[in-house]
Amino acid sequence: MKYILAINSGSATLKVKVFDEKLKEVFKAQMERVGLPQSFLVYQKNKRINFSAGINNHQRALKEIIKVLPDIIYRGIKLAGHRIVHGGEDFVEPTVLNKTILKQIGKYNDFAPIHNPINLKTALAAIAEFPNARQIGVFDTQFFKDLPEYTYLYSIPVKYYQRYGLRKYGFHGLSHENMFQEAAARLGRKNLNLITCHLGNGASVTVIKAGKALDTSMGLTPLAGITMGARSGDLDPYIPLFLVKELKMPPDQVYKELNFNSGLKGICGLADFRDILAVAGVKVPGYKLAFKPTRYKKELAKLALRIYLYDVQRYVASYSGLLGRVDAVVFSGGVGQNSQIVRELIVSGVYFINRPKILAIKSNEELLIARKIVKFLEK
Repeated sequence: MKYILAINSGSATLKVKVFDEKLKEVFKAQMERVGLPQSFLVYQKNKRINFSAGINNHQRALKEIIKVLPDIIYRGIKLAGHRIVHGGEDFVEPTVLNKTILKQIGKYNDFAPIHNPINLKTALAAIAEFPNARQIGVFDTQFFKDLPEYTYLYSIPVKYYQRYGLRKYGFHGLSHENMFQEAAARLGRKNLNLITCHLGNGASVTVIKAGKALDTSMGLTPLAGITMGARSGDLDPYIPLFLVKELKMPPDQVYKELNFNSGLKGICGLADFRDILAVAGVKVPGYKLAFKPTRYKKELAKLALRIYLYDVQRYVASYSGLLGRVDAVVFSGGVGQNSQIVRELIVSGVYFINRPKILAIKSNEELLIARKIVKFLEK
């Protein structure tokens, strides 16, 4: 039996699934809190291993997952697919990976500094661990490869696009494509007008017109768009210049501020959405706060929640206007698929000319990775 390994490495997580030749899932594992203390591995249905000292990087996380992989599956893995966030315009379609190709993809690391280096290091580790398997990269930008010029070009001198590739690429493509496919299956057709919302620690909104992506909230990098857990999202372009020019802040520090200390965390000091909801006074079933918030903290959490909801609403509303009739608004990601109250709050603040379906879809990016690499090899 030949098996297909799908690897999805996030900033602090490593998700792995294995599928057989008929794309039936036979194994899954997820390492949480990679690079942090109290890492833990959950695999199969309910097995768990705690690492109190933490798992320091994704390469070691992959080794720990391999340790619990049944030997018959390990020896049968002949294909490995990897989610890679950014490949610029050079790498869009699924690509066979080797050390040379990975080095070429690495030139886009500055455009996705949180994810790309991790994606590439994990792929290198997989090449070493599975030397007899074909390694294939699947790019998060692929779903947006046919965006029209008028949506992907920025209104800056066109030479910066022509020389340096400065344009909108869009991200969370695997998640948005998964939402589109699942919505099409549920509604029985593909020629759909959809607004898809990936809401997690990172978050983005995409408009799909007649079955094709038309626009998306993220841009050149995954920093753009709606307010996120610790990322700023859209802001006046002068703000980074002000930090450098007036506050004499080094560019590396500006990068850290916008990527790790902004967003919801910057407003209220909290990045976990469950904490924000609970502190703001919204009931979160099955969740209990680990601290007692002050009155001031409660007010900040309410403000952060309002900013977040408004941000998502303004994208959903503007995209709705582009579509006219909306067949469905689709939610996925940790917040989108799990929080009914957030979905209701978002949709209730937007006017639609019709009554679209509201769908919550569990993300399965790993299955989509497996499907893509099988289709790629069939060509």
